[in-house]
Amino acid sequence: MREETVRQVLGAVSDKLPEEKLMVLKNKLLSVPDERADEILCASLHNPTTILLFSIFLGGIGVDRFVIGDTGLGIGKLLLGWATCGIWPLIDIFLCYKKAKEKNFLKLMNSL
Repeated sequence: MREETVRQVLGAVSDKLPEEKLMVLKNKLLSVPDERADEILCASLHNPTTILLFSIFLGGIGVDRFVIGDTGLGIGKLLLGWATCGIWPLIDIFLCYKKAKEKNFLKLMNSL
């Protein structure tokens, strides 16, 4: 891809990816043809802010984990979240936000 196209793609998806992985993605995008830019921009990525809101309001019943695709942890949190006296859902607020960004990065890297 041309440098200009890479900057446009990174500008569009940078808020949904871990900051420390942006250079890796940039280097990978430079070796991809320009025609793939639309495909990358149309990829369905999780919005980390939405995941954060799910964690805050519905995290006690595991909805946040189900949304990002961690079904096993979602079931575990649904069944056993109460046993941790609210500690698991509280810690998971931060973990799910980072996990959503990491899954977005992996999804983009696998599509390239």
